[in-house]
Amino acid sequence: MNRFDDRRKNIRIDLGSINGFFRQCDIAASASEKDLDITILNISPDGMKFRINSGNDLKRLRLDDEIFIRGCIFNDNIGFLSSQKAVTVWQENTLFGAKFTPALELEAADLSEMIR
Repeated sequence: MNRFDDRRKNIRIDLGSINGFFRQCDIAASASEKDLDITILNISPDGMKFRINSGNDLKRLRLDDEIFIRGCIFNDNIGFLSSQKAVTVWQENTLFGAKFTPALELEAADLSEMIR
């Protein structure tokens, strides 16, 4: 089963045009007792690509970890992703991909509108 298939079918919204402060989140991971600080790089209704902001936090997150987004400032939409769950599905150095569980109840067009 290809775990990336669902997200690959969706348009991913690049968040590079948004100031980094407005795409930061605190997440809790099943393998860690402390919250981790991340920056979202792109997002789709099915998942997101994010960067771990601290080298110490990198040691606390692994593939297949369940994550819980505690607090998120998403382009000034405070609370947008709060309480969303996801699972990490890939990693490349400080970058991770996560699949939302369940998927967001938004379309890619709705996400694009939120970053304008």
